[in-house]
Amino acid sequence: MEVAYNFLVNNSVNEGFFNAVGLPRLATYWPQSLLIALLFQLIYQFSAVLTPAIFPKTWGRLSKVQRYKWCVRKVSSCHAAYMVTNALVIIANAKLRANPIHGSDPFAESAFTVTLGYFLWDIVNTYRHLDIDGVGYLAHAIMSFGVYLISYSPLLQYYGACFMMFEVSTIFLNIHMTLDDMDLKDAIMYFINGMALVSSFFFARVVYGTILSINVWKGLASSSIPVSSFAANFVRLANIVLMSLSYYWFSVIIMTAKRNALDADLIRALDEMDKTESKTK
Repeated sequence: MEVAYNFLVNNSVNEGFFNAVGLPRLATYWPQSLLIALLFQLIYQFSAVLTPAIFPKTWGRLSKVQRYKWCVRKVSSCHAAYMVTNALVIIANAKLRANPIHGSDPFAESAFTVTLGYFLWDIVNTYRHLDIDGVGYLAHAIMSFGVYLISYSPLLQYYGACFMMFEVSTIFLNIHMTLDDMDLKDAIMYFINGMALVSSFFFARVVYGTILSINVWKGLASSSIPVSSFAANFVRLANIVLMSLSYYWFSVIIMTAKRNALDADLIRALDEMDKTESKTK
């Protein structure tokens, strides 16, 4: 394996290609991202095999679409857990904090290979199931992949880790949907996790994401080192698309929470009516 890896990366053709496309730092890491994309596909397949054995009643109750989403969530949970913990280390890096636009660090680049692999898998998987996931999820995958690809210019590696904190809400979202699939809506854990989901989505994606977006736009505009116009404009476009999706998804979460609360109130009211009628009789 090591011999094959060295053959792929340690040659003038490989280095020349990535220098030519403006991603010199990626020359060392691209094979890892491809392997990680395959690993995420294996996790997806294992989930489809293991879940029926571990949760036979739940799996038997799920539709084909629900089973697909169940397996996808297990993949995204693995990525989110890994990247959130590594992002905290990258954010604490004083060298990157001192140069958030052009700073680079081997640990960050190594960690981002996982995100590149994940979003590469996400693009292919979402495209194959576009009728289920929709254009919004495909746009999210493409834009996210592109931004982390550009980080190997190097560009915005520090902010790349900051934006990865969005994945905190992904963890709670996946738990929420899993509890939903397991018909555990009445469990106290469902309520607690729901509160954590709304809070983390609002503070991590909406509030923190907006602040980060302003800082990125300012940083690109005031950089003393020239930034490729293509890279800068792609980052801006990606930021607009991804933040718009975050605002939209948060509005959906709030509307869903309100609807569920109204449904719960209606159920309680009907129960009270039944009890009143029983006493009257």
